[in-house]
Amino acid sequence: MLPRFVNLLLITWLVMLAPVLKADTRVEAANQLRSGIAAFKAGDLKQARALLESAAELGMQSRALTYNLGVIYYKTGDFQSAERMFRQLLQTRQRTLAFYNLGLIALARDDNAGARAAFREVVDTNDSDNLTRLAAAQLERLGEKAPPPPWQILASVAAGYEDNIGLFPDEAASTIEDGFLESVAAASGYLYRQDQHGLILQGQGYAREYDSEDDFNSHLLRLDAKWEYRLDHYRLHAGIGGDKLWYGDKPREERARITTGMSTSACALAKERARCSLSAIAEHVSAGSRYSAYDGRHYRLDARYRARMGNWGGGLRYYLDYDDRRNLETEREYFSVSPLGQTLEFSTSYYPVPALEVGGVLGYRYNFYRNAHRLRVPEGTWIINRVDQRLSLGVNADYRINDTFSVVGGWRGILNDSNIPRYDYKRSTATLGITVLL
Repeated sequence: MLPRFVNLLLITWLVMLAPVLKADTRVEAANQLRSGIAAFKAGDLKQARALLESAAELGMQSRALTYNLGVIYYKTGDFQSAERMFRQLLQTRQRTLAFYNLGLIALARDDNAGARAAFREVVDTNDSDNLTRLAAAQLERLGEKAPPPPWQILASVAAGYEDNIGLFPDEAASTIEDGFLESVAAASGYLYRQDQHGLILQGQGYAREYDSEDDFNSHLLRLDAKWEYRLDHYRLHAGIGGDKLWYGDKPREERARITTGMSTSACALAKERARCSLSAIAEHVSAGSRYSAYDGRHYRLDARYRARMGNWGGGLRYYLDYDDRRNLETEREYFSVSPLGQTLEFSTSYYPVPALEVGGVLGYRYNFYRNAHRLRVPEGTWIINRVDQRLSLGVNADYRINDTFSVVGGWRGILNDSNIPRYDYKRSTATLGITVLL
């Protein structure tokens, strides 16, 4: 009976003593932290590390302890432990500071790609002017221009000339050609941003006005909103958007869409600076009364790779389009406007001097119309699935006067080869204009 009573008394005493022991441990850990920081300021890194690790072993959980341990590990060359510490801060208000230090660790490891990704995160967050400037300077040293600010506005005006506006075939008796003025206004930025999350709004207006061929004038308004999630080298997004298009000063169609996709800077094949993306789009199209054949749905899968090494840049893009439209049927004929299209584009650019970019793009598109055309010909009725092969070639130049103004010019030619002769055509377009970036 006595041993049981002694055990009960001992347990009761330990339970009552536990808060006191715990409080003593917290006090000791706090003292170790203060002493460790003081040793670090005095330049005694070995003593500072021992004291801070002792505070951690006593169970102390503190962002200050985590950050200072990260700094000590970095200073003593223990980059693996330093990275582990700073990554623990990515979900806290010290996220930007943690990414800057992760960039320094990547530099120390000669991991330039990882350093760029970390410093870009600092610039993108833009919640600390000092860190933003430091990260932008690091990106410049790595040969990369700092990303644009969270809000960006672009406007451009160009004059141009087009030699086959109506896409008439080669055997047509005449074509329509004319000069035009083209203008673009676009704005994009974050409506909301916190940690890895952000809500991005993008708006765009476009207009092309011909000198005398008003029936071919086109105007477009576009608005998109997407939610973005950033995770190390990756960005994931999902969003909604809509378009309204006028053609010949009359409403042509409205589009409502949903989008999703991802992009990453961790896709370099060698030592180039690269960025890759994959996106999917689904659109519902409501066409005006004159264009009711285009009512329906449009889907696109889009994959891109863009890279730069030294003074050279290049890109590869593949996208797959699937259309499910109403199509056009008359009493005697049927026309499909629902192709399955595949496009492959290769682009290249060169910077002879930092302010001048010259480049070109080569593209090939294959369109197969799943629904057969039914056409009236002198021999009777011709039933055929339309197949188009389109080759495009473009050259362009962009001269930056300063960070705000650029002079841009370009030429693009298109050759469409169809198994239905009436859809064969050639077209070339030349433009020269000025762009303002804010």
